Amino acid sequence: MTSEISVDEMRAAHKRTAPFIHNTPIMTSEKIDEKVGAHVLFKCEHLQKTGSFKARGALNSVILAKEQNAKGVIAHSSGNHGQALAWSALKIGLPCTIVVPRNAPVSKIDGMKEYGANITLCEPTMSSRESVCADLAEKLDSFYVDPHNCVSMINGHASVVFEVLGQVGNEIDSIFLSVGGGGFAASVAFLIGNIRPDVEGEYRIYLVEPEQKQLSKLLEEGVQCDVETLNTIADGVRVAQVGSLCEPILKKYCTKTVVSVKEEEIKEALKLIWTRMKQRIEPTAALAFAGVLYHKPSHIKRPLVILCGGNVDTNYVIN
Repeated sequence: MTSEISVDEMRAAHKRTAPFIHNTPIMTSEKIDEKVGAHVLFKCEHLQKTGSFKARGALNSVILAKEQNAKGVIAHSSGNHGQALAWSALKIGLPCTIVVPRNAPVSKIDGMKEYGANITLCEPTMSSRESVCADLAEKLDSFYVDPHNCVSMINGHASVVFEVLGQVGNEIDSIFLSVGGGGFAASVAFLIGNIRPDVEGEYRIYLVEPEQKQLSKLLEEGVQCDVETLNTIADGVRVAQVGSLCEPILKKYCTKTVVSVKEEEIKEALKLIWTRMKQRIEPTAALAFAGVLYHKPSHIKRPLVILCGGNVDTNYVIN
């Protein structure tokens, strides 16, 4: 298993996973452009395998684990990572176990089961998730794939950047994405920072967070969020703290580009995409768009929003 986050490893991950995943489309909306006052492009990762970008890193991790003769893979997840790892393990031929917090959306738990994962429930805290997962990993002798703080995940996620640059690389001036544990954000920021560092009007990577997270305090002052789990409708980013692999990358590339949004702003952004674009994204994907819709810097004219997932809790829709 590779131990290095690098452009070369990201290129290799893109090559090994490309035959199995979608090159997801770019979408636009004239109505949304009018409302935002800019030409907004959307990278539709909610249309990716398993309904989120997580399939990219998970597949890379499982392929590498099998090459190392792993007996199985294991992770903790509130949904999207678990579904992605279960699908990847099923595709590549390895057993998969997912430790799931009890408050995870039922639709996401069902998705993991449908891909053949063995489910173990835990308390909805990061300490419980990690301890239960560690115990099971040792018992099952399975390879642990951390949802955020994992080199193979970070390298694998970067394939989305190669796609974006090939599709609309000359048409955008910024990328907005939702940030939770930081793996996806670190991947995008690292690759853009290394392969496009001298572009005129340098791409800015904006990290959009629920306001309770206060990531700027960590990146600027070294102060961690004082809770483990965020109280937010964006269930995919409820983890409050970013991984140790991710933190230095985000400090280098994104210290001044953290955007905090309110819960009502997430809901309004979700409603706008559902009604205007007819795309059934999940609230965590709407989080990134809320950053553009309500907090876009005036000099940004061509933002790209990564819609990270579409695994909507059906209870949320019904209620």
